[in-house]
Amino acid sequence: MLLFVFWIKVVFKRILDLSKPYFLIIIFTMISISSFIYAFINGYISIILDIKSIYIITSLIIFLSLIYSLKNYYLMPQFIRYSKSSFQNKIICIRFFFNKALINNLFLILFNTIAYYYIIKYQNNIIHIFILLGITILSIILSFMIMYIKYKYQNKNNAYSIIKRIKINPMIKSVLNDYLSSDFLISFILSIVFFIIFTINIIKDTNTIYELRENSNFFIILTLIFSIGFTSIIGSIPHINWKFHAIISINNFAYHFKRTFFVIVGFFGWLILLFTIFGGLINITLTLKYLYCLFIILFTIVNISLTITNMLIKIFMVTIFIILTIWVSTLPLYFLPVLIVPLIITLLKAKNEYREWSIL
Repeated sequence: MLLFVFWIKVVFKRILDLSKPYFLIIIFTMISISSFIYAFINGYISIILDIKSIYIITSLIIFLSLIYSLKNYYLMPQFIRYSKSSFQNKIICIRFFFNKALINNLFLILFNTIAYYYIIKYQNNIIHIFILLGITILSIILSFMIMYIKYKYQNKNNAYSIIKRIKINPMIKSVLNDYLSSDFLISFILSIVFFIIFTINIIKDTNTIYELRENSNFFIILTLIFSIGFTSIIGSIPHINWKFHAIISINNFAYHFKRTFFVIVGFFGWLILLFTIFGGLINITLTLKYLYCLFIILFTIVNISLTITNMLIKIFMVTIFIILTIWVSTLPLYFLPVLIVPLIITLLKAKNEYREWSIL
């Protein structure tokens, strides 16, 4: 019994030691989840899904999970881990990609669990439960097949020869290889989908566009949608070949800052242009105000992405700054220059840590 108590103390102390760097993130996450559960149980959040909405959301989740399955996976650590076991490499690959397929479709499984509740409570046709279950199983199988076939038949030499045959400017190829990750694509597609859905709903629910003239919520939500898309660049920065830039192609911080900035603008520029045109027709003052906030968020996210801070801490910092920016945007105009302070702080931090990035 004493030995059991001793090991419980050891495990508890180890958990505390591991959670110390992420203490604020854990507290923030627990508060957010608890608040949502409390609001949902007490009826402050009321969501009723019909069959059409369930299938539309399911299709979108499956599409995103299949895109995420295109991510490059390296199995060498798995082969080393099971080197002394009786598993063959083929079995190791199957086990690894099956687990990844389940993880990629975890959100689909959670959503379908919620959908089952609404179907049982509000719909009489139980057949939709079996249809959703079959769709989920099919999505897991497709995700597994995409990852397994991609790993088996598309090695680095084949990928290099395909890229080499495509007649694209070498600088564009370099940018695509460095920044175009599955995480970035998923966030980019999500931003487009949310932008279109929200804009259509706003247009549908208003008689004339001038009804939105004094409605700042329209600009706030679009700013949040863009911010979600901008944040995806954080996951692309570690994929840059920093050793190449440190040894063969030596570039300073300004080069990588401008390169990262223009990558985001290249993907999201047309959406920002639509936001500017549509917002200018509604209220030019609010449009300029939230364009200022949008570019402050963009520059700050680029700065944070170029620091060597832990990924979770980066996302936490970006989340806090986005909330701060949205809150300041609701205040009078003379409070807007306050946002330049965290922008300068993150810029100096990123510039000081560039040397560490270049030698990784």
